[in-house]
Amino acid sequence: MARQYLGSIGKIDNGIVSVNAYGVYCNISFPLIVKVFKPKGTLKAEDKYQTKIELAVEIITELIKEGFNIKLVLADSLFGESSQFLSSLAEHNLDYVVAIRSNHAVWLPSNQSVRANKWCKFERTFSNQKSEIRYIREIIYGKKRAITYWQITTASEILPENSTTFVIPIFKEI
Repeated sequence: MARQYLGSIGKIDNGIVSVNAYGVYCNISFPLIVKVFKPKGTLKAEDKYQTKIELAVEIITELIKEGFNIKLVLADSLFGESSQFLSSLAEHNLDYVVAIRSNHAVWLPSNQSVRANKWCKFERTFSNQKSEIRYIREIIYGKKRAITYWQITTASEILPENSTTFVIPIFKEI
């Protein structure tokens, strides 16, 4: 078994960590490619270390070479905050929705600021046809650009303890 590093506390557990690509067809998701991530401390002499980001970029490249028509890439904040990953998506002219942490820092010129539009309520319908109310608002870093940022939550006033708030950059070539 590979060792897995968890969180920022340096804890090591047994397990296998993988970077995965899934396809979706008629609301059915299925695995396309799985690559095993090996932490540096677990490598054998003949192994080459690759970060999760490098593995993900490799997966995207392989899928494109195989002729897959990628309409949208979805990824969590590890990838959403990686300039290497986002550059690869831009290189391949792929649309994406990625998460970034709510405390993600952005450098802006001194004459620009971060602002948030008003919350908009919407109904989120799940695959089991149940639905829940969510709230979304656009976050603008400086001025409007080709990449838009959205914050989505289950409660717009006070975030519930078990709630997750995401700031999601959405890229769409204009």
